[in-house]
Amino acid sequence: MPDFSVITCVSNPDVYQSCLVDSVNRVRSRHDIEIIPIINNNNLYSASNALNIGIDAAKSDNLVFVHQDVVLLDDWFDLLRKAIEQTDDDWGVIGSAGIDLKYSRNDIGAWGGAKSVDTVAVGTVYEHHDAVGNKPYWDGCKELCQIHCADECLFVLNKATGLRFDSQFNGFHFYGVDVCLQARAAAYKVYGCHLPIIHYGKYSTSFVGDKKYWVYFRYLYNKWRLRFPELLGTHMHWGVNPKYDSRELTSYIPMTISDNDGLSVSIKSMGIQKIILDSDSTKHYITDEEN
Repeated sequence: MPDFSVITCVSNPDVYQSCLVDSVNRVRSRHDIEIIPIINNNNLYSASNALNIGIDAAKSDNLVFVHQDVVLLDDWFDLLRKAIEQTDDDWGVIGSAGIDLKYSRNDIGAWGGAKSVDTVAVGTVYEHHDAVGNKPYWDGCKELCQIHCADECLFVLNKATGLRFDSQFNGFHFYGVDVCLQARAAAYKVYGCHLPIIHYGKYSTSFVGDKKYWVYFRYLYNKWRLRFPELLGTHMHWGVNPKYDSRELTSYIPMTISDNDGLSVSIKSMGIQKIILDSDSTKHYITDEEN
């Protein structure tokens, strides 16, 4: 049985080979690693369906779900093995990035995405090769600790839990958040720790033009809001917004919106840091200055 099964939904084989596969091959002499690509050039599968195919094919108990544009640093599998040994078999998910479970929205104030995460983040993510050795893009606690949910760029699922991805997420967002909440609801723990990676996010499925993004965010929220009334992800959260005195879904995403003339405009170019969707579906665009 392999020590690890590395499972990826692949839409760009060249990127997959040059980023993920090459980085895994560098350390395969030290570990028994199974590589499982689910080729998805024409988006025949949603992320959930593709990764469920990977679960069925995997021979290892340690399932590494990772984006095609991620590079694993050379000691990554050694660090993962150490993290698993520290869990006392109570783990459901271990991720490379997350928000410490002990924090709530009141603790983090104006936190958004990867901005001002020094006291709440868990894990280590670099943006590109040249950044390795300097301060990472996502620079958090290095010790194993429980998190709200793991970032979908990379997380490890304990196959013994029997957990699978919800096929109702018929796209490429929130499938990983959902499986983390499935794990927590089943009394398995979701951990984050120092599992350093490089993530070339520009090759990932874009948020831009994804009309289903908010549909699936609302689906996730409605599925879990009673069990988990507050959730903090790496680029999203939900809970009560005192400013609007309502439940909110907040997203910090590199998407576009339509201006008054119907033109697509990047929210970053407009100084918008986050988007809040109230329970009545009213959107509020919050600028950096307002935070």
